[in-house]
Amino acid sequence: MTSGESRNTTPLDVIIVGGGLSGLIVARNLSNNKRWKLLEASENLGGRLRNDIAGNSIDLGGAWIWPHQHQMANLVESLGIGTFLQPGDSSSIRIVGGAAEIVKRIVDELCCAKSSDDDYDDHEEDDHDEEDAHRIETNCPVVACRRISESLVSVELASGRVLRAKHVCFACPPKLIDLHIQFYPSLPSTKSRAMASSQTWMAGVTKVALVYHSPPFWPIYESNGGFQPGEHKPAFQFYDASPEDGSVCALTFFTLASLSNAENDDAMLARDCAEQMCSSLSKSTTLRNFPNIVQHIRRYDEIHVKRWPQEKYISDDAHPTGITPHPEPDLELAKPEWNGMLLFAGTETDLVSPGVMEGAVNSAVRVTNELLQSCY
Repeated sequence: MTSGESRNTTPLDVIIVGGGLSGLIVARNLSNNKRWKLLEASENLGGRLRNDIAGNSIDLGGAWIWPHQHQMANLVESLGIGTFLQPGDSSSIRIVGGAAEIVKRIVDELCCAKSSDDDYDDHEEDDHDEEDAHRIETNCPVVACRRISESLVSVELASGRVLRAKHVCFACPPKLIDLHIQFYPSLPSTKSRAMASSQTWMAGVTKVALVYHSPPFWPIYESNGGFQPGEHKPAFQFYDASPEDGSVCALTFFTLASLSNAENDDAMLARDCAEQMCSSLSKSTTLRNFPNIVQHIRRYDEIHVKRWPQEKYISDDAHPTGITPHPEPDLELAKPEWNGMLLFAGTETDLVSPGVMEGAVNSAVRVTNELLQSCY
């Protein structure tokens, strides 16, 4: 045992690196079967599923489920979460309580669950009980992963702690794995190249929500749309983000914050978005039919801004000037390594719906099946 190694000499079955949607689904699928630990680098679980902090259920991360996304539909149903139609767009639905409600429900499940491995020895019971109580840890960035035998892998944390397991599942953006984690022995060059060139969809986008303490004042045909971004015009898409309970109404903008008047000034970024929308209405029939709409747009009561590019464990570029293309399926990103001891989840590794929440769930299901086939 090294000086920084966990005192428990019994290896875990699985270490999950990354506490976003995909990592949490893997943990949920394994919850009552094997001994696992989930390590999240940041202080928050959920990855890019984030709501505002005022309790209005305004999504600041992933938001929509489309009709063909059966895994997401099944997930929210299994968690007892309701959905509702996206205002002005019957082709997509949103989640009651916001997408972060998924994270809350899964974490609640996992905190109530307990390992039930019949192979536990009596003298190990106390150690296992302690591990069960701390199976999810935040602020635990992984810096290295080593193959220490034909059946055992270790992960080293930035703190110097070392944990051992039979399998390690990486459920975080491949590009960030390539940037921040060292592998001994090195991963194949084809895998490293694929990870280095991988992009995380929407990681460079800052979401801005303008919240109004009033009923929606815009016509249904102006509730979702696109913009041409430019100088002082940071938004390229907007949608009606009002929660299902009607407690407030909201407009949310996808933006490139670098185009704003003041990139790190949330108030200025919000004003730029409002003015950009007002400008887009200047010659439309909307303005003629709703002459007070511009004044309403400018009179928002709250703003909520989430600068995803500045999240160290989400984006590799804090000041993007362009929108990355939607990822394409890449078999190399999904392939296990080290004879199946290293597995790769996360939406970018999905071979059907990479980049979106459906891909995160798909990849978690795939990894769970790989674990079941390889050792259970």
